[in-house]
Amino acid sequence: MENKTIKFHIHLPGGIEQIGQPIVLGDGIELGSWKNPIVKLHRPFPKNSTYWQSEPVTIFKTNNIKYKFAIHISTSSPDDEGESIFEGNSPEDNRILDIKRENQFAIWKNNTGSNICLDKVQDYAFVDYIYDSIRVYNLNEKILEYEYLLTFYKDITNQALNIDFIINNIHDKLKEKQVFLCRLLGHYISKQDYGYELPKYFPSESLLDVLDNYEQKSLPWVARIPIQIAITYLVVHNAFQYRFNWLKIFTVAMEIDPGYIFIYHLSTLKYPNDDLLEKFIKEIEVISPFMKNIEIEIYINIAKWLIEICHNNDALFKLWSDILLHNDVIDKTISKTFLDQIQNNISDDDAVALENRFKMIPKDFQDNVSEAFRNQALRLFKNILIKWEDPEVSSIKEFLQDDNLNWKREDIIQLLELISRSNNLELLNLFPEILDEWFHKGFSDTKERRIPRISENWFKDLLYNLEKNDMDENKFVFLIFQKLENMYPLIGYRKNLWKKLATIAINRVKSCSETQIINATKFIVELKEREVKELFSNIILKEVMSKINRPINDRFINKIFTMCNCKGEILMVPNAMCEDILCYIMFTLQNQMFMSSTSEEYLSIIESSKFWIIILNATGYVENLRANSYFRRIQISTAELNKLLFEKTINMKLLRQILDFSDEQLFRYFYEAIGENNFFGDVIISQDKIATIRQLYNDYELQLNQLFEFYSRFCSDPKVTDINHYLHDIRQRMEHSDKVRLKQVLTTDYWSLHEKSLNSARSCHELSETLIFRNIFKSNLQMDAAATTVEYIAQKLVPTVIEKYYDTCETFKG
Repeated sequence: MENKTIKFHIHLPGGIEQIGQPIVLGDGIELGSWKNPIVKLHRPFPKNSTYWQSEPVTIFKTNNIKYKFAIHISTSSPDDEGESIFEGNSPEDNRILDIKRENQFAIWKNNTGSNICLDKVQDYAFVDYIYDSIRVYNLNEKILEYEYLLTFYKDITNQALNIDFIINNIHDKLKEKQVFLCRLLGHYISKQDYGYELPKYFPSESLLDVLDNYEQKSLPWVARIPIQIAITYLVVHNAFQYRFNWLKIFTVAMEIDPGYIFIYHLSTLKYPNDDLLEKFIKEIEVISPFMKNIEIEIYINIAKWLIEICHNNDALFKLWSDILLHNDVIDKTISKTFLDQIQNNISDDDAVALENRFKMIPKDFQDNVSEAFRNQALRLFKNILIKWEDPEVSSIKEFLQDDNLNWKREDIIQLLELISRSNNLELLNLFPEILDEWFHKGFSDTKERRIPRISENWFKDLLYNLEKNDMDENKFVFLIFQKLENMYPLIGYRKNLWKKLATIAINRVKSCSETQIINATKFIVELKEREVKELFSNIILKEVMSKINRPINDRFINKIFTMCNCKGEILMVPNAMCEDILCYIMFTLQNQMFMSSTSEEYLSIIESSKFWIIILNATGYVENLRANSYFRRIQISTAELNKLLFEKTINMKLLRQILDFSDEQLFRYFYEAIGENNFFGDVIISQDKIATIRQLYNDYELQLNQLFEFYSRFCSDPKVTDINHYLHDIRQRMEHSDKVRLKQVLTTDYWSLHEKSLNSARSCHELSETLIFRNIFKSNLQMDAAATTVEYIAQKLVPTVIEKYYDTCETFKG
């Protein structure tokens, strides 16, 4: 009969040594035949005060051996064998020796009669013992011992299991112990809540060494699933700590995880930097031979997962070219994932990075990945938060013109539409070049009906953003036409589209202030396209310069100076366009002229003398201006009026109106309007002579008024028989002053009819406001029967009345 060596292990109540000696009693001599306490227990670990074990016991009988743990209480008498207090309360609590097991693990069964009770084990040590006893040759036995504990002492074994035990022992290099720790870890994880993760500080790389030459089939079935759980968690933990020990699983995955389930636990694995990713790719390359015989569906899933890990294209292309297997089935299935990952890798690229990254792609890859890069370019255009500036604009321009990107018709249409809706001025400025590129590649807006609408929307948005972004409002109008000129070579021959854009520009400019429009003239002349410049000229002529009020005021003059960009007093016409506008002004003024007489024209000229001085003395581009018929007419009329004054042949009505202007203003006009441009050789009237003429006119007007007053106030009595003849003559002179020339008034016989009345008229005018004089005159007129003619009154009566008036005044003085 084969002998068996047995070792007993038990957790006893604390302090039991103070009661007696823990022993094992049972059947057979080896166990003391229930009487002799020959199998004594001791405490192997001081830290575990309730854990007791025996020395190895050799058992000869192998079947149905019953036993119990007991406490032997000795006496001092050598004849007294002492007393043994057994665990349990009856024979039914007897234990049966499991002869197949070297180690017999037990926990004290309470004896209610003796009050030796174990309430709770606080220092459970069976697992520690099992772990410490693992050797190269006994791993499976120790695993089964642990399974025994889980079967018979499940609760306390589960309670005692903790992550610290595993961590504290994890650095033991004995592989069998590492496998056993994996068994413990798998069991521990299975008891945790869903979503449990190993602590970050857990040294997973140490336990992953079990995968070196790992043979699952050599382990008990009961341990395989827990160990597989542990390995999966170790792989996940190690991978997410950005270490690479976990990659060992690929060497044994066909055995322990043939479905490669661990890949799904790594679906969110991403490396935070390029260095780690590069190292990962190198490690994958090393273990890639272990993936060649994987089922194709599983391999495709692994390939997709590896592709999605590659956050940069260098790693991705390395993976694709040097690591992954390729055939028609595989490539057809994973190509979309490959392109999607490229798209994802470039999803944060700005225009500069996108262009540079595409240039770095090997030529044999560019055709395959161009779609991803085109899509990213479209995303950039859709992103309203991007601030498009150089060098981004230059890069995207080059990118859009790269034929290797295989731009499609629909791509171009979409690009144009996105740009047309942009609020970014730099981006909007790309539109003409992209459109031009599109047309040069053979596309036509007659086929793509969206192009006219897109172009209109683009131009409206462009004008809106120009105004919003340009701080110089005076340059806004010019910018409108500058953008229009940029489009002219591209679409000028597409009449309908050009007409629509031109209409948008014109309507927008019409809403601007006159100042903005006029200030733009100095910039518009820089444009090259004649048709664009004509559009602007028409606005100036129809909307600004056609509104001319007479007399021409300083505001209108300022418009002209602003248009010509002149700062001084002399108008220098800078270009032919400004000259054309001035000629148009001449044309407009000529059409506005509804003068009924030459005199009215003269007056109109003098009223606008400041304007005409400027125009007549303009320099620069004035050849056509000086040849203008109305310009010439003003010159002639100015010379005529100067001559009329100088020769005193001006009629008295016109003279009266002319003299409403100051001597200085009149002189300055003639001097500056004729001056150096005296084509007629006339002498320019001096300011002194104008003053003399003014005095002559004043004398004439005074004399005429005095005579009229004399006749109407002092000769109007009914008994004066010839008064009407005199009054009629005076009225005729007043009413027909336009028929009387200054030169006539100065002749000696002009006042012949009134010569005898002149002195009396002058005296009566001086005294007419004096009541005494008027009373004396009235009394003498009534008393003098001979006072029946104007001549008598003027020659006789008035001198007499004046003499009496002064006598009366002397009387009052005395």
